[in-house]
Amino acid sequence: ELEELHPHQATRALQDFWLNDLSRGYVQFVRDRLAGEDPEVKSVLREVYVGLLKLCAPVVPFLAEKLWQDLKEKRLVKEESIHLCKWPKQDEGKIYKQIENGFENVMGIIEKGLAERDRYKIGLRWPLEKARVRGSFKLNEEFKSVIARQINVKKVEMKEVKEKEVVVELDTKITPELEAEGFARELARKIQAERKKAGLKKGDLITLEIFADDKMKKMFKTWEKFLEERTNSKGVKFVDKKTDKFVFMKIKDEKIGIKFH
Repeated sequence: ELEELHPHQATRALQDFWLNDLSRGYVQFVRDRLAGEDPEVKSVLREVYVGLLKLCAPVVPFLAEKLWQDLKEKRLVKEESIHLCKWPKQDEGKIYKQIENGFENVMGIIEKGLAERDRYKIGLRWPLEKARVRGSFKLNEEFKSVIARQINVKKVEMKEVKEKEVVVELDTKITPELEAEGFARELARKIQAERKKAGLKKGDLITLEIFADDKMKKMFKTWEKFLEERTNSKGVKFVDKKTDKFVFMKIKDEKIGIKFH
């Protein structure tokens, strides 16, 4: 569109790709791999980010140059200026229409699945057993896995029908096992926030102490290994006495205290 002198259409397409396809799509799909320092994911993001900057340069030249110089400081690009780079060319060998079309269906299902969670007022961090999907297409296991992770369900069931409208139904029954997982994940998130407040780095090990009632202790003990790994703890202790050094937090209607050193 830029080459055909339609800058308003080009910038709209760039914004849509950057916000929806990249930030809310791909980055969300691979966030666990990013946390694990996956070099393949980093390579993909670098290539896409650099390409996007080059495409944005004609319409936001100063911002694009500033971001380019930031990349140059980190030795991620070589050219002295983004405005000295060659214009990106389409690589036909990297275009897979079947996958692109499949992901359009996936994104639509995720959007409807999240809307269902909102309708039932069930937060995304709380896992559900399954999602039932009806649509006029098929989903392979990889697509089902992506959907399951993004809407936080254990299983995705697909039924192919003639109707074009996609229908997504969630099994909203929360079993004791799912409830325990939800509490553990929410607690881990809050502990990570406290680690950050304390100025700890990712590799810093802690000893974690948890103060809670018997019901919550029982839940957390079934997820003790998960809590250790997710909060980078060398051990988790469940204590019966609280001190003023505990930080208390509320998860749903439960009050839980944590302390680490």
